[in-house]
Amino acid sequence: FKVLLSGSHTLAAFHRWSSYLINVQLVHIGFLSEAETNQLVERPVAGFALRYEPAARARVWALTSGHPFLVQLLCAEVVALKNEQPPDQRRLATVADVETAVLPALEHGSFFFADLAQNQVSEAGRAFLQGVARGEETAVADPSLINQLVAQEILQPNGTFRVELVRRWFAL
Repeated sequence: FKVLLSGSHTLAAFHRWSSYLINVQLVHIGFLSEAETNQLVERPVAGFALRYEPAARARVWALTSGHPFLVQLLCAEVVALKNEQPPDQRRLATVADVETAVLPALEHGSFFFADLAQNQVSEAGRAFLQGVARGEETAVADPSLINQLVAQEILQPNGTFRVELVRRWFAL
């Protein structure tokens, strides 16, 4: 039989478990493409009635960069928002709806973001990311830090955040 373990940490973070994980096969599940993201946004299930304006779909992509969990999180907040609106406004999501859903997404996804900030990056990494997120001039004492944050898919090679929602979390 097979067991599926899913998580945001790499097995390198679990050295003490290495003797139990000898026959583990790693499968990296990365970011969705823009087309895959649009499909998840528009058709998460068959017969999904909510539609997104093209600009609203593009905004979801810009905020999530196709990160599967964050796409789901943000769109769930859009659905919750639309369900509170008058019936004649419930079937079409706008850019304003997507932006309104950002703060609730950051709040309801706080365990994801807190784990990222507290357990997946060092204290120096956290301070660096907070500075970058706030647009501050941030010096790095250890040049390997940026390489590590790029490998973790938090930053892009040019030093900017890979995902806007993650940047917004670190800017709080």
